[in-house]
Amino acid sequence: MEAARLVYGLGFDTFVVTKASGSAAQSGVPDAQKYALRRGANFVYLRDLRDAIDILKPGAVLTVSEGKYGGRPLSEAWKDVANVDRLMIVFGGAEPGLSLQEYEMGIHVYPEGVEEDVGAVGLMAITLSRLLPRLVGEE
Repeated sequence: MEAARLVYGLGFDTFVVTKASGSAAQSGVPDAQKYALRRGANFVYLRDLRDAIDILKPGAVLTVSEGKYGGRPLSEAWKDVANVDRLMIVFGGAEPGLSLQEYEMGIHVYPEGVEEDVGAVGLMAITLSRLLPRLVGEE
């Protein structure tokens, strides 16, 4: 639910969840969907990342982790995706995060200065707040 609040609170209109399990699947998904409906936003729940990419057809996919897990610096990778029509930004919501196969479905990136684990919502907040000015053309 915190992830949904973050996404919609920053002004993004679509939040996609895949592979929810445990309490996230039991209450988090329905609560996030209800929250989205009340805000007039889009909430999509799909089986896995491959389905999300296949159905939503983004122009580019960024898979995000902390720096200690590798990837390219976010600001460097931005140059490759700045002009796409639809960008999908993927985070691992539960431990241990995304699989190697999932990282390889996009451009694996990390926000500069974030080397250690900051938690899923922390990583989302840092990454999205750094991307937001670029996405709305302020940078």
